[in-house]
Amino acid sequence: MNGMKSSQQFIRGGQSGQIVLEYVLLLVIGVSVAMLITSTMVSRNSESPGFLISKWFQIIKTVGEDFSDDLKPQEGP
Repeated sequence: MNGMKSSQQFIRGGQSGQIVLEYVLLLVIGVSVAMLITSTMVSRNSESPGFLISKWFQIIKTVGEDFSDDLKPQEGP
């Protein structure tokens, strides 16, 4: 009976190491995917900017053009 108890402890200890290894692998995969998504969103490379940066630039350009300042006031009838 005593030999059976030590083998159960050995199995439990091995499973504990496997759980830690799986957690670390999931953490590495999660961080890698997050970095990939972030780099495609906010890349400031002039050849291929991220989609968030390019959209933000378009918004700033549209606001900067501000066509309302170019209108002349209507003269009275």
